[in-house]
Amino acid sequence: MSRFPLHNFAGLTAIVLHRSDEPMRRVVERCERLGIRALPHRGDLDASMAAETDMVILDIDTGHDGQFPWEAGAAPVPLIGLVGSESPGRLAWALGQGLDAYLPVSALGNLFSALVIAHETFAAKADRSAATREVARQRAGRLDVIRAVLALMPECGSEALALKKLRAMAMVAQVPLEEAATLLLAERLSARAGKR
Repeated sequence: MSRFPLHNFAGLTAIVLHRSDEPMRRVVERCERLGIRALPHRGDLDASMAAETDMVILDIDTGHDGQFPWEAGAAPVPLIGLVGSESPGRLAWALGQGLDAYLPVSALGNLFSALVIAHETFAAKADRSAATREVARQRAGRLDVIRAVLALMPECGSEALALKKLRAMAMVAQVPLEEAATLLLAERLSARAGKR
């Protein structure tokens, strides 16, 4: 079975950022054929608009810094870039914004494909970001694991037995090893404070 689900965009909302009437009209029509509510817009995107959309389709030829209410590369929704001139500067700007898919204006009939690619790319970026945060959390917790093992050594007799006991505690509590270490250290600190 494929990791990629079948996509149905019906009922979603797209903001279409373009300054030319004809390409905007064609994109809006394509979106409507797919059941997407397309909202044409000529200016910069503000935070309230961004909060009410599921994706943004934008003309990269007129794209500019400050066009979005988020940092470059940190879009909260998939971004699809409409490519007109293919100038290196425009493409570099689009890459810097972290667009999820590109669609030549001359190939608007392929909008569905661009939407699928954009949504899958956006989901993959979110997965990578979550994995990076988890690795950072684990690294930050390593020192607590060492401290917890050292705290358990007097009663366990060795590092190996102390680590084994900490792992057992994590399994019983059904938490990661680093979290079990943090909990153990907090309990010990609390117990020491209670004795004073």
